[in-house]
Amino acid sequence: MKIDIPLSCPSCGGKMYSISYDSSFTILKKRRWQACKECNFERNSEEFKKSICCA
Repeated sequence: MKIDIPLSCPSCGGKMYSISYDSSFTILKKRRWQACKECNFERNSEEFKKSICCA
């Protein structure tokens, strides 16, 4: 699933979107990350949340 988010890319200033992947296997974790539409910059959503929370 891809969802547009109101954040700009720290690399180029482009538009970011959030991607989530839910596995059909219960032993695998759900994965979420953010990517830029222009330069394909990617970052882990959980690490980004921690950096905002603890700054």
